[in-house]
Amino acid sequence: MKLGRTGVKVSNLCLGSDNFGNPYGCDEATSHRIMAKAFDTGINFLDTSDSYSIGDSERVIGNYFRGSGQRDQIVLATKYRSQVGDGVNDIGASRYHIVRTVEGSLKRLNTDRIDLLYCHSWDSETPIEETLRAVDDLIHQGKVLYAGASNFPTWVLASALWTSDIRNLYRVEAIQSVFNILQPGLAIEMIPLARKYGVAVVPYSPLASGLLTGKHLDSYASDSKFGVRDDSRGGVLKRRYGDDLRHETVVKLVSVAERYGEPVIRLALQWVAEHDGVTAPIFGARTMDQLDGILDAWSLAASEEAMSEVRTIADEFQAGAPMNYPPQSGQAGVTLTRAA
Repeated sequence: MKLGRTGVKVSNLCLGSDNFGNPYGCDEATSHRIMAKAFDTGINFLDTSDSYSIGDSERVIGNYFRGSGQRDQIVLATKYRSQVGDGVNDIGASRYHIVRTVEGSLKRLNTDRIDLLYCHSWDSETPIEETLRAVDDLIHQGKVLYAGASNFPTWVLASALWTSDIRNLYRVEAIQSVFNILQPGLAIEMIPLARKYGVAVVPYSPLASGLLTGKHLDSYASDSKFGVRDDSRGGVLKRRYGDDLRHETVVKLVSVAERYGEPVIRLALQWVAEHDGVTAPIFGARTMDQLDGILDAWSLAASEEAMSEVRTIADEFQAGAPMNYPPQSGQAGVTLTRAA
């Protein structure tokens, strides 16, 4: 698939690397096996960030490229903006921070360029033109090929596109935000905007951090849900997804999967991917078994009969969610009322 209006081609799934070098994810050897298997199956799109495991995800990826010789076959995306140090300027989308963090990413990734550079989230303290000009300069230097944005409100992306247009700057070519059956807000305004202006939509968390695989249903009401401890990622996931409405929706989805003999992973991923304008959902894996399960599920399209029921379930979730249902990352303030 084309990455938005650009000429670069990417696979219809993107491998996410938040698990790489992560204490709740996988070690370097497993990360390298996951990358090798994913790339061997045709995935050529890899996503990371300078803030994932305080740079360790990028280091793991850089070590893989050092030994594999596959760098030029992979479209590599990373990000800036998040906190990466203790200094007051070790965060944000200022020119000062962007230039410094890109140099660090290039070294950790063992590469001479970043193919797609996302701003990890909107920085309301920095003028959007400063951010765009800094990335424009890096593109002219050949250190970055394309600009992207992540977790931007729709109006901020629109402002960025307008600013690039009137200032003759390289523009944002991809938007990355959370999008799944349980967090569907992206489809209301952002996807239509992106489709109109040729911006690639690269959704993350299409499986709702594993909830849409059905694996957490048995322990849903217990403290073991998501491996919950207050100091773990599980605690974040419980706060994000731990409500009855989402639980009931997952139960319905699993029921459809069982009746039609379809992998529930396929149903959840296909619902995301079938939205016009979506380029490549981002998925992650901590083990080879998880990777194999996702790749196997993705290898065959679900039946139209099954997907029709999945769409109904998604519509029922949106209809049952009250206005301003607890907003999630990248969706602050959006409602779940479907546009006419």
